[in-house]
Amino acid sequence: MNCKTIKADYKLGKIPFRLLFLSTGLKNGLIVFVLFLSVLNGCRDSDDFSTDKNLTLAFSENMISFDTVFSSIGSATKHFKIYNRNGNSLRIETIELVNASKSGFRMNIDGGKGTKLTNVEILKKDSLYGFVEVTVDPANSKNPLLIRDSIRFVVNGNTQYVRLEAVGQDVYIWKNKTIKEDTILTGKKPFLIYDSLVVSKDVTLSIKEGVTFFMKSNASVKINGTLKAGGTVEAPIIFRGSRFDNIEADIPYGNVPGQWDGITFHSGSYDNSLEYVVIKNAAKGITFSESDAGPKKAVLKNIIVQNTSGYGLQAVNCNIDVENGLFANSGKNVVSLSGGEYSFLHCTLANYYRWSARQTESLLLNNTYGDGLFPLTKCDFTNSIIYGSVSNEILLKGISSIPFVYGFRNCLIKGSQTSDNHFINATWNSDPQFKDLNSAGIYSYNFELQSSSPAVGNADKAYSSLVPLDLKGKPRLNDSGPDIGCYEN
Repeated sequence: MNCKTIKADYKLGKIPFRLLFLSTGLKNGLIVFVLFLSVLNGCRDSDDFSTDKNLTLAFSENMISFDTVFSSIGSATKHFKIYNRNGNSLRIETIELVNASKSGFRMNIDGGKGTKLTNVEILKKDSLYGFVEVTVDPANSKNPLLIRDSIRFVVNGNTQYVRLEAVGQDVYIWKNKTIKEDTILTGKKPFLIYDSLVVSKDVTLSIKEGVTFFMKSNASVKINGTLKAGGTVEAPIIFRGSRFDNIEADIPYGNVPGQWDGITFHSGSYDNSLEYVVIKNAAKGITFSESDAGPKKAVLKNIIVQNTSGYGLQAVNCNIDVENGLFANSGKNVVSLSGGEYSFLHCTLANYYRWSARQTESLLLNNTYGDGLFPLTKCDFTNSIIYGSVSNEILLKGISSIPFVYGFRNCLIKGSQTSDNHFINATWNSDPQFKDLNSAGIYSYNFELQSSSPAVGNADKAYSSLVPLDLKGKPRLNDSGPDIGCYEN
């Protein structure tokens, strides 16, 4: 018989031992080993587990909080540790989810699943892993619901709790959704968009006030037909990323760019209107593809495009009007226009992007794109701010062989001062004194004006009368005169 000799040193609790396998194969030796452990474990004195009522557990987290959990999807799994830092082993009499039937939380403690576990042993100076998940019960509600529960631990008659908290949100879930007939969306509850939301050619999608779209990673909106998005100052329409937790420390994902692709209006899409619409956290905010510059491509009123890893708005040979627009914090241009016809009235272009080094200007005007030539027949910026963190925030790249027509009236601009007839009553290189430029270090900004701003009272009143309310609904036409930009001080 060819015997194998396998020596192994082990320690079980305080008991060291050496196990010698003598067998014709490893399998039988392992069986002996398992039986040995079983016998040894069964012989442990029950007195090893203390009944001292002064002994308690410790936890790595006393409160476990979840990111917003969407209905029917379920949460990510969160884990925590349960510590016995005492010099005696303990037997946890019960571990129980207090309100599991209503809250939707689930737990797994050291491999044990269920809403209530009993007689769970934890050796001295040892720890156990706990895992928690939650699924939201759809409530057909537009507003988020705070869900709370607790895990109750009872040891030697002492009761301790780990608190659980999640924000639940019921949503319509759309995956690769195509709108094939005229459709109206209302704000009964938000939409969670996977992959894409597509509006077919010759179809109109109308979005009413208060509708929110949570966009999953790389999701996009593609308009081949027409989009009519009509929000209000009290209930804007919002397109944003789907994450609500923090990327690190106190920095919320709500301030993080590049979480989804963006909104594209394709070449055959015209007569679009967006009013009181917020677009943030995208890679590319709004893209207007190469079009015919004759018919109106879009009218944008009271719109915010913010925190984009690429450009904020890009248009090629389009006819677009913008009033009360805030285009802020883009890794590239916040506005890029190549050919076409444009009007920007009471807008703020502000670029203090800090997620990576920025070298492009806030505003790019061009009459070429790729290998194509596109006459810029009109591009008016009136009562607007173009400012940011680089030395020159305007780039004019027109070639002389085709029209390159542009003008700035009563604008506050950062760049190389120019005195030609393209710039009328311009204020050059004077800090607009925005209210907050990331003072808390969490990439949060407020582009309203301080009272001492050089933009205050310096807008052309005749043009302001065309837009009598600012982006927040505040009257512009007051005794002190209207302010430059989208916000009135």
